[in-house]
Amino acid sequence: MKTKSKVPKPIARSPRAPAKGRSEAPSFIKRNVMFTILSAWLSLLPLVTTNAWETASGIGANPIASVPFSISAPGRYFLVTNLTYALTTGAAITINADEVILDLNGASLHGPLGSNSATGVLVSGRRSVTIQNGDIDGFGFAGIQLVLNSTQNIVDNVRLNANQFGVSVANGTSNIVKNCVIDGGTVGILFSGGSGNRASNNTLGNQGPPTGIALLTAGSSSQNYFENNLVSKGSNPLGQVMAGATDKYRFETFVGFTGPVLSGGVQEFQFSL
Repeated sequence: MKTKSKVPKPIARSPRAPAKGRSEAPSFIKRNVMFTILSAWLSLLPLVTTNAWETASGIGANPIASVPFSISAPGRYFLVTNLTYALTTGAAITINADEVILDLNGASLHGPLGSNSATGVLVSGRRSVTIQNGDIDGFGFAGIQLVLNSTQNIVDNVRLNANQFGVSVANGTSNIVKNCVIDGGTVGILFSGGSGNRASNNTLGNQGPPTGIALLTAGSSSQNYFENNLVSKGSNPLGQVMAGATDKYRFETFVGFTGPVLSGGVQEFQFSL
């Protein structure tokens, strides 16, 4: 006959008391240790941020932690945090290289307070530059300025607020401004001279004096295109003006206007732009 073995009952243990002769560390020592750990972590934050961005994007990146900042080599650059440009002239970020991606990384690039003639991002005579994903506001000349025959550059998914010109392209070729929200200023998007530049799928409004126009081509503009943009009325009776005889537009939407909403340009439905 089998007998059942008794299962020993677990022994209840009282909370462990500190060993004799030892005492708990004073609270101020604990605070000092935590402060030391926190300080060490903060000192590594720029590196952590960079590594996190590189992991998310899959490629190496160069952090921008202060402005003014000049980019002189191809590569990928990103804003570490919101930045404010304190000078009243010049550019917060100047791009002096081809094959650059400037990712605002969801952050804001602020212009100086008060009257100024500064520019947020300046691209001078470069090609294959992309500016994307963030806010640029408060610059007295332009949020983004492309000059000196800059070509095949892209501005994508940028919110531009209260810049005199949201995006200004002078004598450029085949540049693209797309998926942007441009509020305030005097002109939303300007193509001055140049050819083959395109603005598409942008939302613009509240442009004020002295120009008050959302979409504008000027000078010796030719074959520049506006397509599928949404324009809310500014101070000018017109929302779009195209100076070039071969400039074209299609699928534009205008809100809040009375009477004619645009001037110049060729409305094109039949052929691709």
